[in-house]
Amino acid sequence: MKRTLLALAAIMTLSAGAGAQDAPDAETIARAYMDAYSAADIDAMEPMMAEDMVFDDPTALGDGLGPDGIHREGRDASLAMLRDFIGTYNPIELGFVWDTVFASNGRVVFTGHVNALYPTGTEGQTFRWRADQVSVITVRDGLVVHHQDFANYAAPEQGLIPAQ
Repeated sequence: MKRTLLALAAIMTLSAGAGAQDAPDAETIARAYMDAYSAADIDAMEPMMAEDMVFDDPTALGDGLGPDGIHREGRDASLAMLRDFIGTYNPIELGFVWDTVFASNGRVVFTGHVNALYPTGTEGQTFRWRADQVSVITVRDGLVVHHQDFANYAAPEQGLIPAQ
């Protein structure tokens, strides 16, 4: 019985170690990807995306969006949507601040806020849009295969602030 318990403990330790090895890789990739996303640097995101990646934001509101928000299948469709957003709104940054980040089973969960900063037509002034946000990034074989955003679009804090 004692040997069985020791063997079971050894297997659990080895299994936990294997999972722990995978988690930092996924977390490292997801953090780099989200840093690029935060900076609105779509070109830096592109090489981290799998060709068949999926981008979802079921909480997104706006013209032309239905009850399922944003859903894009494939890297090219996701990049086109992100580039369209950048080209339309010209964000200075999306400015994510993450209170909690954890990785499990190839998924990296970010919880915190988006603090998007946009230019205005007035010199010395910018527009800040801040909302609660959760992002879940799934990494497989070293690439992002699924990007999910959940933001509080219905009740953001927003307003004009001095430019930095």
